[in-house]
Amino acid sequence: MTRVVAALLVISWTLLGLPEVTWLDVWVHDALPRPEWLRTTAYVVSLVLGPTLGWAFAAVLFVLAWRRREPRLWKALALHGLCCATLLVRWLFDRVRPVEYHLPSYPSGHTVAVASVAFTMVVLLKRGVLWAVLAVLVTGFARVVLEMHWATDVIGAVLGVTGVGLMAALALGLVTSGRELVPHLVRPRRRP
Repeated sequence: MTRVVAALLVISWTLLGLPEVTWLDVWVHDALPRPEWLRTTAYVVSLVLGPTLGWAFAAVLFVLAWRRREPRLWKALALHGLCCATLLVRWLFDRVRPVEYHLPSYPSGHTVAVASVAFTMVVLLKRGVLWAVLAVLVTGFARVVLEMHWATDVIGAVLGVTGVGLMAALALGLVTSGRELVPHLVRPRRRP
């Protein structure tokens, strides 16, 4: 079942990136108020929660794996790298941003970085799902407030990282089922 969910997430991620801009993007862009205090807060959030966090996390994971010589940490580093690699599809979609900027918009790089760190941490620690979701939501909202991304750029980043992350975690043997990642949110299986 986890493989099916992962495949559906990856398919959704791909399909969501196909249209240039959706009605949801236009509606959110036009309806979202952007007072100065919110833009300032979003700017600070984007400085903290973004690609720098992803690179720092990868560096710390590398040092830990090197010192401890623990295969699980090397696998986690590979998982993080594969999740971050979902960003490379942005040149295939080549979607324009709400504002003038030199990089394509889909998927959101900041959201990919934070979602990759969050997903890898949840796989490693087997807890912290709610904190991970909160960090990703705050990051994505900040990027939309700053008009650096459309809403579907952020949603697509989460779908891509989660789908690729599940597939990679299964392939690397870090998890055997998605149930392991959210045991408190899943009903126990019935025994016949």
